[in-house]
Amino acid sequence: MTKARILAEARTVFARRGYAEASLREIAEAVGIKTPSLYAHFPSKEALYEAVYAEVVAEHTAFFDELVRTSADLPPLPRLRHLLSGIGAFYRDRPEQHEFSMRAAVDENGPSGQSLREIFLDSESTLAEAVRQSYDDGVTTGAFAGGDPEGFTALVFVVMDGLFLQYAHYSPALYAERFEQTWRHLSALLSA
Repeated sequence: MTKARILAEARTVFARRGYAEASLREIAEAVGIKTPSLYAHFPSKEALYEAVYAEVVAEHTAFFDELVRTSADLPPLPRLRHLLSGIGAFYRDRPEQHEFSMRAAVDENGPSGQSLREIFLDSESTLAEAVRQSYDDGVTTGAFAGGDPEGFTALVFVVMDGLFLQYAHYSPALYAERFEQTWRHLSALLSA
């Protein structure tokens, strides 16, 4: 119970203040324990941050793995739309997670950027394979023009990253409008 509570409160504090400005004292107070008690669960602030980061990535991965599963039988173009729409769907009900992820991705690279990057890159393999499979299926059925599946996968991930940033900066209505514009152009390019 205490470890889960520490992780939950740490996520809130890191999301609000960022790694550099967050203090273990503030996290301990939010949990209702003394700062030294945190060390019974996490050896350092860096270890706590990495645990929160891994938990956030695991939730993100589980959500997108479910999107992959539920879209597997769709034709290639609707399947890609379903996967891209996951950005807005995931963060709509998780504003704190969006704030944490935004800080982790843009504002700072956390305490040990390399290990955080490895956690993130390991998490996206199922999604990357689903994007690649959608492309391959589209080419096979003649719905998409042939080309470079790796380049296409990279393009989709860049679009997803852009949607992530758009979600942070625009109202839900403007985000939805920009998503539709992006989708209209991307689907037209794929079908050409």
